[in-house]
Amino acid sequence: MALAKAAYAVAEEVADREPEEARLLRKAAVAVPARLAEALSADEPISRASDTSEARAALDEVATRAGRLPTREGSSRELARKARALERSVVLVLGTTEGLVS
Repeated sequence: MALAKAAYAVAEEVADREPEEARLLRKAAVAVPARLAEALSADEPISRASDTSEARAALDEVATRAGRLPTREGSSRELARKARALERSVVLVLGTTEGLVS
C-alpha cells in the first residue's frame, strides 16, 4: 500500500502536465496489492503463478512510468526504485513465472 500511496503522490504532482500518464500510473499502482493478495491466497499453483505474473507486470509498469516522469525532488525516481525492489522481493517470495502460458 505504501507503493500505491507514493504513486498517487507522483501522479498528483504530474497530473496537470501528464494527465494520461498520471491516470495509468494510479491504475497500475492499485493493481499491485490486489494481485499480490490474490497470489498469496491462491489455492492452485497456476492461479498463484498467474497472479504473481500480473503483480510483477503491474510493478514493472509502475517503475517504467515513474521513471519517465520528471518530478521535483526526484520522487518519481524513488518510486521507480521502490517498485523494482518490490518486484525482486516478489520473485524471492512467490517465485518466477517462467514458462507460464497465459
